[in-house]
Amino acid sequence: MKTDNSGHDSPPLRGALIGFGNVAENAHLPLFQENEHFIIDAVVEPSKERARRAERFLPEAMICPDIDHLLAEEKMDFVDICTPPCFHEELALKALRAGYHVFCEKPLATSFDSVSRLTDEAVKHQRVLFTVNNWKYAPIWTKVIELVHQDMIGQVQSISLNVLRTPSSGGGLSDWRKIVEIAGGGIILDHGWHHLYLVLSIMNAVPESVSAKIKYLDENRSDLDDEVDVLMQFKSAKAHLHLTWRSAERRNFGIIEGDKGNLKINDDHLVLHARGQSPIRYDFPEALSRGSHHTEWMKAVVDNFRREVADANVRGSNLKEAKQCSRIISLCYKSHQAGSSFLPINEL
Repeated sequence: MKTDNSGHDSPPLRGALIGFGNVAENAHLPLFQENEHFIIDAVVEPSKERARRAERFLPEAMICPDIDHLLAEEKMDFVDICTPPCFHEELALKALRAGYHVFCEKPLATSFDSVSRLTDEAVKHQRVLFTVNNWKYAPIWTKVIELVHQDMIGQVQSISLNVLRTPSSGGGLSDWRKIVEIAGGGIILDHGWHHLYLVLSIMNAVPESVSAKIKYLDENRSDLDDEVDVLMQFKSAKAHLHLTWRSAERRNFGIIEGDKGNLKINDDHLVLHARGQSPIRYDFPEALSRGSHHTEWMKAVVDNFRREVADANVRGSNLKEAKQCSRIISLCYKSHQAGSSFLPINEL
């Protein structure tokens, strides 16, 4: 028996992985297996090859071809949705209605309307609906947010973040990020989702308006964005995100300007320039642009999910963040269609 946040003994949470692709195998499963508060008792995987691989990692787990088979079997506590985005809404709806808590890879869903529907179901059934936000817990971003909130650069005036990826940046085992019917969108739903919640965490506020300029993988089809510039206007600051799958290199960099200094971020290090002081450099062992699973960054995410399940009083902050990300992304698409005009955040 483990102790929950209220100090009472509680059994481990029993869960099922929905989808057993690379992210499930290399990021989600290892974390749940090493965390004494969780047990993975089942896997839902339609691919026979991937189902056999899941059996090798989890020889005692129940392997199901689809979620309906899972829900018809013994009741568990949660599902962990590790599928491509187009399946998230349907899977999460079924799980919530069956009384399961839901832990889901980003994006929570591919549209703001879908996220709103899921939110309503989570509230109705009093279940946790939680989206992976692991980039917030990358050591370099943890330090950035800490320094900003410690007032080391004063009031933030501007944020500029750049995410460069090559055209070969795919998705999982099947390169699904380049198939719009599966991905539900392009780079803004992928890297954009992460960097939106980073901006929201830095600012500790929601933008007042949003503008976006978008380029598409196929110039004859306006569906799969592979380069996006997002502008967000806050009450006393502005933020710019440049996201591209057209670069010759993989790199993350940016700068946060305050009225008392700035922070320069460059993949595996950042430099604090505080007015009247010598620059301070912070180095980190893993570059932001290296790899895609970032297992170490996931530990705090899993702990936060368990905290929300255990304590209804802290429930909902992650979902609120996900709704804000989804709202901004939907506004970006709408802004581009309107000639990249600024749209108020309450437009949706």
